Amino acid sequence: MHKLARIQADFQAYLMDDATEAAFVNVIVNDEKAGARKRLEIYYDAYRLRIIAALAAAYPKLKLLLGDDLFDSTARAYIDQNPSTYRNLRWYGSEMRAHLQVTLPQHPIAAEMAAFEWALGLAFDAEDAPTLQLQDLANIPPECWADLKFTFHPSVQVLPLQWNVVLVWKALDAGDSPPNPVKTAEPCLIWRQDLNSHFQSIHAAEFSAIQLAISGATFGELCHRLQDSAGEQEAITQAAQYLSRWLKDSLISQAI
Repeated sequence: MHKLARIQADFQAYLMDDATEAAFVNVIVNDEKAGARKRLEIYYDAYRLRIIAALAAAYPKLKLLLGDDLFDSTARAYIDQNPSTYRNLRWYGSEMRAHLQVTLPQHPIAAEMAAFEWALGLAFDAEDAPTLQLQDLANIPPECWADLKFTFHPSVQVLPLQWNVVLVWKALDAGDSPPNPVKTAEPCLIWRQDLNSHFQSIHAAEFSAIQLAISGATFGELCHRLQDSAGEQEAITQAAQYLSRWLKDSLISQAI
C-alpha cells in the first residue's frame, strides 16, 4: 500500500479504536507545542464529539430525558459498539433503540423514546407520494368496496408503544418537567403532512386495523376483522370512520 494511503488507513483505525495508536503515533509531529499523543487525542475526541452532536440532533428529547452526562456516556458507548459505515451521519443512529434496550434496561422508556424520535425523522425524510381525498373514492361502485385495497403514504408508521412516550415527549418539547414513566400500552401513528411530521396516539383496535390495511388486506377483510369485537353493521361503520380519518390526514396514496 502507498505510504500516504497506509497513514490514512492507520489514522482511521485509530479514530475508531485508540488501541491502534502504537502503529500510527510515530508519523505524527511531536514538538513542544503539542506532543504526538496530545494531537491524536484531540482528533480522537473531536471525531466522537461530532458524532455525539449528530446523535443529539436525531434524538433531542432523548437527550433531555437522559440528561447531558448520561446521554454523553450512552452515545460514546454506542459509537464504540456501532462503528459508522455511513457517508451521511443522518442515518448513523438507526440502532439506538436496540442499543438502549441492552445498555439501559432499567429505563425502558428510553428505548421507546429513541424509536419514537427516529420514526419522526423517518416520516419527515420519507419520499413524496400522492395522497387521496375522500371525494376520490366517490365513484367506486358499492359492489367493489369489499375488494378495495389501499397503499399508504411512505411516511406512515405505527409504533406499538408500551410506555407514555408521547406525553413525556410533549412535556419535554414544551420545556416542562416530564411525567414519570408509566406503562400505557398505547400505540402511536406517525406520518407526514404539509411538510411536517405528525403523531397521534390511537386505540388498540385502530392500531390493528391500520396494520392490517398496510399489510394489504382488503376493506372487506378489515370489516370482517373488526367483527371480532363488534356486530357486522358496527364493524362496517367503524371501518368507514377509520378510512375517513386516514384520508383526511393524507395517510393513503392509492386505492386499488
